[in-house]
Amino acid sequence: MKRTLEQLEIIEELVSRDMEEMLVHGSRQFRMSVHMTQVPSMNNSVLYSHWHEELELLFVVKGSIQFHVGQDKFSVHSGEIVLIQPNLLHSASREGREEIVFYAVLVHFNFVSSLENDLIQQQYILPLFLQKRCYPKLITREMDQELKLFSLLEGVRDIYQQEPQGYELLVKARLLEIFYLLEKVAVEGTDETLRRSNAGQNSLLAKKMLGYVQQNYSKHISLTEMSKQVNMSPSYFCRFMKKQFDLTPMDFLNEYRISEAVTLMETTDKKIMEIAEMTGFCNINRFTEIFKKFYGYTPKSYRNAIRDKVENIDCTVRRDTDL
Repeated sequence: MKRTLEQLEIIEELVSRDMEEMLVHGSRQFRMSVHMTQVPSMNNSVLYSHWHEELELLFVVKGSIQFHVGQDKFSVHSGEIVLIQPNLLHSASREGREEIVFYAVLVHFNFVSSLENDLIQQQYILPLFLQKRCYPKLITREMDQELKLFSLLEGVRDIYQQEPQGYELLVKARLLEIFYLLEKVAVEGTDETLRRSNAGQNSLLAKKMLGYVQQNYSKHISLTEMSKQVNMSPSYFCRFMKKQFDLTPMDFLNEYRISEAVTLMETTDKKIMEIAEMTGFCNINRFTEIFKKFYGYTPKSYRNAIRDKVENIDCTVRRDTDL
């Protein structure tokens, strides 16, 4: 597989019905990969809601991003690292108007596991991949002054891209060194275990809701219909969505509809009124109101800006691009 820097164009079918990412990371014989994402200043979407089997170490080299990992929400700036353990629902949006550039190192359990369930696997690999120990989701620049993880991740990226003789060995060695350093900031405890158990159940419900919205956003959906999908009362469902996504249910639905509308505006010549109907808005005025709330532009202004800058703007929104 060629591992040069490249950008992936917008693809609609990136996640399954339960929001598992469908992109392949690495190969059966080499179960890890490195991706680069560049988000122009015009794009608000940075990282769509999804999850995957791989452990992800994401490091930001430019811009500021608002991350939502599991039930935690935090800001990430250049020089900082996000640790996303397997099967955790996560998403991100921009902070500020600066261009955003980040890299993601994705590692499958099979890449670092042992043929036998030895001491290393029991004490270090399994706790990291099965969330049996608490690791910080955000590694700030201050924390990294001691850990030096950022430079190690840059090294993994460069080795992966350049492919020197025996690079596979070196990549694996660097990753194990990173895991060793993560052990310095790991925490164990029954309270944390219980919290993670509850978080896991909430994550399953959140994935179910995401799948429902993905399949039905073009239709009329009421708050009651949404709450029935996860067997909650409307009032409890509102609190659940606020905690999981920091959005009301209807704002969550409208944000997804708008993201689909933006994809259609950027990739088709369909009329704005037609796009509004296709994405579940009852009329063009409501579509314009909601679009401006999320993007700060009217739909017409946004499309004109896209057309004016089509030669200079790469409309990429994370979508895990292979190096």
